[in-house]
Amino acid sequence: MTVETFKQIGERLREERTRIAYSQIAFSDACEINRGTLSNWEKGDQTPSAAALGVMATLGVDVLYVVTGQRANASESTLAPAERDLLQAWRNSTSEGRTALEAVAKLAFSSEEKEK
Repeated sequence: MTVETFKQIGERLREERTRIAYSQIAFSDACEINRGTLSNWEKGDQTPSAAALGVMATLGVDVLYVVTGQRANASESTLAPAERDLLQAWRNSTSEGRTALEAVAKLAFSSEEKEK
């Protein structure tokens, strides 16, 4: 692999860690690695092992995206914990609850669009 490939993997790893809302410290703890190792991965100085990628997948990291740049098909395994919680809330909700969740989602999305 080239240096550029390592850097791209590191950038995508940082992007995924941020997407699932983990700080470097929390993510390195969850992966049972030291923060320096994570920093080296994110800088592209090194790449994570298959075992580390397996742990990351359980946290909601889209490992296919990190390694190849191609997004995996959306499934529960690629959702961040907060996204899984929202999905569970939707599934377990009454019709009134679903209507409320939809209204909040639309409000959040419209606010985000106005900021752009």
